[in-house]
Order: sequence, then C-alpha cells, then structure tokens
Amino acid sequence: MRTVFLTGASGFIGRHLAQQLAKGGTRVHVLARTTSQTSHLQHANIRLFQGDLLNRDSIRIAMKGCSQVYHLGGLAKMWMKDKAAYHRVNVTGTDNVLTAAASSGAEKIIVTSTAGVLPPSNGTLTNEDSPKQPSLYTEYERTKNEGEELAKAYASQGLPVVIINPTKVYGPGPIDDSNSATMMARNYMLGTWKIIPGNGKGAMNYVYIDDEVNGIITAMEKAQPGSQYIIGGENASYDRFFELVRSIAGMQRKLVHIPYPLIRTIAWFEDTKTKLFGARPMITSEWVKKLPYDWSKDISKAERELGYRARSLEEGLNSTISWLRLTNQV
Repeated sequence: MRTVFLTGASGFIGRHLAQQLAKGGTRVHVLARTTSQTSHLQHANIRLFQGDLLNRDSIRIAMKGCSQVYHLGGLAKMWMKDKAAYHRVNVTGTDNVLTAAASSGAEKIIVTSTAGVLPPSNGTLTNEDSPKQPSLYTEYERTKNEGEELAKAYASQGLPVVIINPTKVYGPGPIDDSNSATMMARNYMLGTWKIIPGNGKGAMNYVYIDDEVNGIITAMEKAQPGSQYIIGGENASYDRFFELVRSIAGMQRKLVHIPYPLIRTIAWFEDTKTKLFGARPMITSEWVKKLPYDWSKDISKAERELGYRARSLEEGLNSTISWLRLTNQV
C-alpha cells in the first residue's frame, strides 16, 4: 500500500483529493492545523498530523515514510488584512515542503499553483508556455507565482517536481473564495446574485472538482519530473455560464450587466472603506482589473500527454445544482 503526504486537505481541492486517494487504497498523511476542519477526513487510510506549512519539523514528521508528496496547501482568500500572510504561506510554506521532500527522497512531488499566474488569451488560447503578465497579478497570484518559480528552481536541481495549474474549480464542497463559481450559481438560485460583469463576454476556464482531482492524480502517475500542466475544463463567458445556470435550474431571474467603470468605482470605495475601518471588502481593485480579460485556457497538453479528460460545463453545473438542491442550500 502506497503512503503519500498531502497539504491543503482542509481546502476545496485537497479534501476531495484526500478522500479519493484514501478510497482507492492509498494511505494519506495529512498535515492539518489545530484550527482546520477535519471531519471530512475520517477514513481508515487517512492519518492526521498536527502542524502547518511554517513548521518544518511538523512537515518532516508527517512526511516520514511517504513516497509521494501532494502540496496543495496555500492561502487563496481574496483579501487579507495581513498581506504578508500570502508570502508566508504560499512561498515560505512551499519552500518548507520542497526542502522536506528533498531530504526525504520523495519519488515525485506535485505542486499546485494556479492558472491565474498565466496571461489572458489574446487571439490564441493561453497555454503552459505563454509569457506571464505580472501586472495583472493579485497578491494571491503574485505569491503563488513565486512559489511556482521556486518549484521550478528545485526541479532544475533534480528534485522530481511536477507543477499543476488548476483553472476555476467548481462543484460540491465548501462555498467560499476558492469555489466562487458554485457560489455564483447558488446565489443566482437564491435570488441574491444580480449582476453580470461588463458586457458578459469576459471568459474563463471552468473545471469540475472531480476532473481536477483526477487530473492531479493522473499527473502524479504519468507526468515526467520538471513538467507542467494546466488542469482545466471548458472555456465559457459570463453570459454562457449564467445561461446554463438559468436553463439547468429552471429559473429566469433578471441579471444586469454592470459596466467595468462602475465596478472599478465600487471597488475603489470598498478599498477606501477597508483602509479607513479595516473592514473586509466586498471586492478589491486588484481583482477588478482582471475582469475585462479573456482567461480561457488551452488544456490540450494534459489531454495529449496524460490522457486527461474533463466534462462539459453543462454536465458539471448539472451535477453541482443537483448537489445544491440535495443538500438544501437553495
């Protein structure tokens, strides 16, 4: 029986990955903070180790006896009062995991970055080799990119690292910043989501949670050390996304297209309120600047080299909306 080490099991992707690995007969050593919710990790093949990404000793202890490492832990919130927390978790934390993996002799390490560090599409779909555009990074993406570049440096020194860039993941799970597409669908059904950004043509790549997890596991099994893959699904505009939600949910709620200048103004007021009173903003200017772009992605490398396949957005939203209804969230 294989034993693997996993960070980020309290997060959206991580919890699904831990469950799937355990159900498949893999022993999973999970690094979890004392404050983390772990009720979803109760399985005979999952062993919890108390610690965090900033405690090297706890990482080393939890990683002992593990042949593979899945590093999914990170800080993915839209806003943090302490901005330095992004660097501590996403950069220093990644360094700590990779240092421990190098010492332990792990046979392969998966490091999850984000597709947000890749540039918007401009005539052709963005892929793993597209030149980056740091001017569009948020603090989260800046530090995830630093962590990604750190992983590449370790790979260049011979550590068997594979980098994964998930796109916008959605589906059953915690409905928070890391699962914002499901949040939009739920809030539309509840009647609390009223807008479509801009002219509705802004696009991104949506991937159902089960496909993302399968892609990560497949990369561990098949990817060559030093390689990198976008693990995503279907590209769709905001208009297309809500058109599907309307059709599948059977609800025709009114949505209003909000011009970007107005959204930027709202974000400026939110930023000002945050600076003056320290309150959590509803939206931030650094996230708003990304809205007008086409964030479509090319997932053909993963399809070609890993045999990866992702379901359509319609199929994924169908499953998501069924889950929302089954769990009485709408």
